[in-house]
Amino acid sequence: MNEAWSMSARHLAGEIAAGRISAVEAVEDCIGRIERLDGALNAVCVPMFDEARSAATAADQARARGETLGPLHGVPVTVKEAHDVAGTATTWGLAHRHNHVAEHDSEVVRRLRAAGAVLLGKTNVPPELRDWQSENPIYGRTNNPWDITRTPGGSSGGSAVAMAAGYAYLESGSDIGGSLRNPAHFCGIAAHKPSYGVVPDHGHRKDDPEEGIDLCVVGPMARHVEDLELGFDIMAGPEPQDAPAWRFEAPPARHSALADFRIAVVFEESVCPISDEVKAGIERLAHAAEAAGARVDRGAKLPFDTVAAHDVYLQILRAAGAIDLSEAEWAEEQAIARARPDDPAYRARIARAYVQSHRAWLLADAERRRLRRAWSDFFRGYDVLLCPIAPTPAWPHDPRERYAREIDVDGRKIGYFDQIFWAGQPVLSYLPATTIPAGRSAAGLPVGAQIVADYLDDKTALACARLIEGETEGFVAPPMVGA
Repeated sequence: MNEAWSMSARHLAGEIAAGRISAVEAVEDCIGRIERLDGALNAVCVPMFDEARSAATAADQARARGETLGPLHGVPVTVKEAHDVAGTATTWGLAHRHNHVAEHDSEVVRRLRAAGAVLLGKTNVPPELRDWQSENPIYGRTNNPWDITRTPGGSSGGSAVAMAAGYAYLESGSDIGGSLRNPAHFCGIAAHKPSYGVVPDHGHRKDDPEEGIDLCVVGPMARHVEDLELGFDIMAGPEPQDAPAWRFEAPPARHSALADFRIAVVFEESVCPISDEVKAGIERLAHAAEAAGARVDRGAKLPFDTVAAHDVYLQILRAAGAIDLSEAEWAEEQAIARARPDDPAYRARIARAYVQSHRAWLLADAERRRLRRAWSDFFRGYDVLLCPIAPTPAWPHDPRERYAREIDVDGRKIGYFDQIFWAGQPVLSYLPATTIPAGRSAAGLPVGAQIVADYLDDKTALACARLIEGETEGFVAPPMVGA
């Protein structure tokens, strides 16, 4: 197993099926890596090692009988802490939920188990899943494996670290503001934000497992894009209550060869400037695609007023999160909104969004529908969009209150929340977006980029990402992890 940890989940499943590696060996190797590395990284907050060993033994016994459990037969996986896993706490990083023990698995966890996966544990998150750092009062701080003084991103920060450090072969995270893609960019792995509504989030919902959240999606994270494709196929499908009548079949990828893709490249937008190192990473991917024959348009423009679209995203995003506010928090947001009715500062803007009228939300939703039509027109001329996820590589842990933080972009200070622009536009319009590594900065930190496709065109985004990955370096192990 010393040389096998970085292979794909699909490859490992084949090795287990052929009897060259046992599920028990794979699980013990992953547990050994967690025990060796996680004291410094703190990614696995809910270990389930005894259960995993039992499941691996059962997988090997099934194989000996000639039985196949599914496409992930015996493959070790982890999931984000926000997923319900029967018999474990689902805290969302909140101290008052430390004893909130789930009675059932989330739907995605159920599907992973049904595909034969062996669940090793759950990975760390920020409180309420609302930060690009992954630290909370229950489980502490998760560190980036490329530099433990830096954030791994969030909110699926522990998830990204688990993949980068080789703790498992597939992970399920979630995303409403970059929470899959931001950690993938910071940690040098791959992730896929599905089209909204395609992967069920039943059991990934704080307090009420039956009630979904607008914009929020659940999706796979891995070291290799082929595993995102496998994970997507396993996870996608109707919510449990819709399963008696609904079916989901994703359209096939538009193309099978990179030379046939029409790729728009955009990284210059006033809402959120990006660093030269992130631009260089995007250019590396664009050049690789171009060298393989793809038609790359570096002069492409987004088909709408980006400042106005960003405002709509923030308005709908905070409306979606308002249900989670306590009565005291709701009163605080109302007070801020009343006191600062015209203040353009981010804190005042989100307060107004939290307490907006229903009519205001309906108007914003109408604008969202117009933006979705604009995207649909855009993707008639292009197959995918290649663009940033975040403005810089991973930054040092910042203990300040979120609204006081800033990000340094090549010597220019921007607001901490400005970075949500690049992640937010695909979210607002329900678009799929696949993140892949795009090389490293001068300091040796990972840089990533996202490949965005039209609504429900997930397999086109994934195929393009896999093909570009094949023309580039792809996943590289952090130095502390080893080869």
